[in-house]
Amino acid sequence: MLKGFIFAPFLICLIYWGYSGGRLSLWASQVQIKEEIPIVEGIPELGTQTKVEWRKQFVPGIETPLTGLFLTTGIFFILSTKRSLKKKSAPLK
Repeated sequence: MLKGFIFAPFLICLIYWGYSGGRLSLWASQVQIKEEIPIVEGIPELGTQTKVEWRKQFVPGIETPLTGLFLTTGIFFILSTKRSLKKKSAPLK
């Protein structure tokens, strides 16, 4: 029964990462927003320029599922050593 819950940290982190966009880069604390603005107001045929704004927002990167994987591995090793210690300490009949 407990075996199914071992993978919970990895699945939670993977779902959160996928829901947030699933970027393969590192974590980011700002998001770049580009907007095309005409040089002369009302006449975009004369050219446009790009306005760049930075918005503070946390964007999870590839570290998120990796953290879940490390947590899952740690939980697996802790539970497997506890089980092996219980089997070794059982009295012989």
